Amino acid sequence: VKGISSTVKFTGEGIAAVLLIVGGCKIQSFSGPMGGVLPLGIFALPFTFLWIIFVINAVNLMDGLDGLAGGIGLLLTAGFFAIALKTNNLFLLILATGLAGGLLGFLRYNYHPASIFMGEVGSLQLGYLMAFFSVEALKVAGTHQVYFLTSLVMLGIPLSDTLISFLRRLGQGQSPFLADKQHIHHRLINLGLTHLQTVWLLYIFTALYVVLGVLMVYFPGTFGVVLFIIAFLFALYWVWRLGYVETRFSHQKSMYQYDRMLQVQSRAPLHLNRIWHKILLFLSDLVMVNVALYFTYWLKFHSGIFQSEIYRPASDYFSTPVFLLLTLGWILLFWINNLYDMPWDVSRFDKVWRVSKVVTFGILILGVITADVQEMMNRTQMISLFCYWVSLVGFVNLGRLAIIEMEKRWKIFEYSPKNTLIIGCNELGERALKEIRHNPHLIFNVVGFVAKTAGKKEFQGLPVLGNYGALPELIHRYKVEELIIALGEEAKDDFIQILSLSEPQQVNIKVPPGTHEIFSGQQEGLISHAYLKVFPENMVLWQWILKRSFDFITALIALILLSPVFLFISLYVQGKFKKSPIIKIPILGKHGIPFNMFVFRITEQDYDYHRNPVYLGVGASPDDFGGILRFLYKTRLYKLPQIFNVLLGDMSLVGPRPEPPEWYEEYRDTLRLTHWRIMVRPGITGLAQVKYHYELSQKILQERVHYDIFYIENISLRLDIRILLRTLLLVFKGPPGKIEASGD
Repeated sequence: VKGISSTVKFTGEGIAAVLLIVGGCKIQSFSGPMGGVLPLGIFALPFTFLWIIFVINAVNLMDGLDGLAGGIGLLLTAGFFAIALKTNNLFLLILATGLAGGLLGFLRYNYHPASIFMGEVGSLQLGYLMAFFSVEALKVAGTHQVYFLTSLVMLGIPLSDTLISFLRRLGQGQSPFLADKQHIHHRLINLGLTHLQTVWLLYIFTALYVVLGVLMVYFPGTFGVVLFIIAFLFALYWVWRLGYVETRFSHQKSMYQYDRMLQVQSRAPLHLNRIWHKILLFLSDLVMVNVALYFTYWLKFHSGIFQSEIYRPASDYFSTPVFLLLTLGWILLFWINNLYDMPWDVSRFDKVWRVSKVVTFGILILGVITADVQEMMNRTQMISLFCYWVSLVGFVNLGRLAIIEMEKRWKIFEYSPKNTLIIGCNELGERALKEIRHNPHLIFNVVGFVAKTAGKKEFQGLPVLGNYGALPELIHRYKVEELIIALGEEAKDDFIQILSLSEPQQVNIKVPPGTHEIFSGQQEGLISHAYLKVFPENMVLWQWILKRSFDFITALIALILLSPVFLFISLYVQGKFKKSPIIKIPILGKHGIPFNMFVFRITEQDYDYHRNPVYLGVGASPDDFGGILRFLYKTRLYKLPQIFNVLLGDMSLVGPRPEPPEWYEEYRDTLRLTHWRIMVRPGITGLAQVKYHYELSQKILQERVHYDIFYIENISLRLDIRILLRTLLLVFKGPPGKIEASGD
């Protein structure tokens, strides 16, 4: 009837919180999953008070879309009901049942499009009840010890949204209580989801957190810690995916002088069809992994095929964390091997083959873990593992193939028509459009064309939606999932611009047959699909994680061990030149995004590509320097600050030689496929560097680019290790002699 100020509102919340504490709802200590206890002492009552206020307002802030707060409250209530069942708390069971019934009745009219609304009276009351449940339902044995980690997990969505909003506003110099349109549900809508899609996606996330929280209560100990880590990592991923952690971009322009790097672009659009497809695969694997386990148990003990000296009841497998650990292990193994990221144009045979390979690897690991050291070739264990392997391969692939068949038949989720842009208003673009229209197996839904420059309004009956610079905006507006680059040999220089604008938007970029040589060194006879994907999957997720982790750890150790050397060189250079000891060189990095590469100053002049390219190892020899500077140049120690670039993620230990934008501009007409080098991070060392050292003659440059292309197309951890070992060998053998100038 009448609005109230925030001061009055918080005063009322404070009074309500005090009444709850007086009634016995308080946290005196935290109980950990491993049985440890952390007493709060004199901070018990203040912490409980602030926690109740925080949860009340966290749920209140979720009431931004029809049905959102009510649905999330219903899922949380169901989770607390499950926990109350385990603890036999009759009062909580009755309260949860009543609240669930009230929310169900309310959602009947609050679901989009809503005819009734919560208002702050409803959302604050719901938050108050959630705060109560988060304490009372998780008390240990009726004490005031609370299993607090579970509360954090179950309330993960509202708590993370509130905490992010609070920190974001403080970071922007605003009041943390100021309303804005940057909450999680706002961000999801900005990423292309509809109102209902956003609500349902947050329902799914909440349900995931609730399930993890309930499992933490039912299976404490080490498994509880693992579940908490999973929930935490999932939260970190979505904080990044929604754009709350802004990406660093250098403010240097590229060789094409477009504005891609001058500001942080919006995150890649979300495609709910992809998400639903992954959820279906996840649920299928969740079921089939356990079906395979039970089928293995049945084969071993009940089928009569095998004779077992020791009989084990099914409860040994399914009433303990054994099946949970196995399930979690298989899901994690599938995820880090990209089995949830196989697109529609990967054949079913290839999908089955990849799943079977991963399962085989997992069985080998399981065999090693469960091996009997007294009898390594235990016949019973070998039979069990073989049956388990056959069951997993059969059931997991069966579930996945059933989902694929359903999606293909109904044209839904991953096999729904893909909004597509064709880049190129030319004969190749016309041919691509005709092929798509006449081939029912190509599920491209072409929404329009993109031209290099503005001018044409229509091509082949479809609109020309814009030029290259408009690609990020077009991808968001039309929810584009596929790009077809239909450009000829003469347009190969446009690739860096198209790549830099499109690839960060997480679209599939493809080329029609006959134009693939513009983008890679692959041979036409090796193409197995109508359209070749520009970014082949050379390494799966675990390999990229391992590569990046190795880079980071190695760089960090090197930085710690070499810190005295860094300090000495910095003081020496500072004293000699009376200038900053560090030079920043603009380098064209991964996806064509520039960054500043750090090196020690070894000349009084600053870096200039044409006048003073010494810092790139061009146009000088060790004899041009004296004393310590000569040693720094001869041993390449002046490049030690590149370790900071590795730590920041701009560079890798192994990759193509870092080159500035001017280098790409100078050699784009004489060195073929230079644009392919920006597929990966540049490296401190690389295949071309160890092969040709620092020789930069025109002939050697061409060969060096070929080696870079070979590395990118055959990138692997094994190749990286070989290059690193070769680099160490060269360091011990000594540096090369005179260095040739570029263009000689």
